[in-house]
This record gives sequence, C-alpha cells and structure tokens, in this order.
Amino acid sequence: MKEFWGKLQYNSPVTLTFTFVSLVILLLGYITDGLTTNLLFGVYRSSWTDPLTYFRLFGHVLGHADWSHYSSNMVLFLVLGPILEEKYKSQSFLTTCDKKSPTSKLPCSR
Repeated sequence: MKEFWGKLQYNSPVTLTFTFVSLVILLLGYITDGLTTNLLFGVYRSSWTDPLTYFRLFGHVLGHADWSHYSSNMVLFLVLGPILEEKYKSQSFLTTCDKKSPTSKLPCSR
C-alpha cells in the first residue's frame, strides 16, 4: 500500500483542489437533501442586495446537481486542467478560472 501512495503526486494543485472541494460540496448536498446546493451554489435570478448573490457569483462553479453532472464535468476538467495548469502555471490558471466564474453567472442575475 505504501508503494501506491508513494507514486501519487499532487502535481496540479488548482485542478485537484477544485475537484476535491466540488466532491465535498456534492456530498454535503446529498446530506442536506440539496439545500446547500440550491442555497449556496445554485444559479438563479437573485437581487444584488442579497449578500449570497456575491458568494454564488464565484461559488456556483463548485456546485453540481448529481453524480452524473459532477462526473462529466470532472472528467473533462481532470483531462484538460493539469495540461493547462502545467503550461500556464497554477497562479495564472487560478486567475483565469476566477475571472471566468462570475462572467458565466451574470446572465442569471438581475
């Protein structure tokens, strides 16, 4: 067993951390019967006076509806993420992801 864990490398921290955090949020959504997913990570029209709107602006990319949604997104992300992270470095890749996140939610805001 030690041989197996010795061969693993955390070589793309942004991609792997995003994957694990999304998994924890998905499991939390199952535990709360979808309440946390809908309240904190759901994409729907909301007022700019609602403080959670600003959290959802960045956090909606972490929420997934079910295992099928999660696995299809993560397969693509785990294939492309490490390649992009190696080419553009972790900090630049994270900055790009942070800039993309709110722009993909803006059409759903009022």
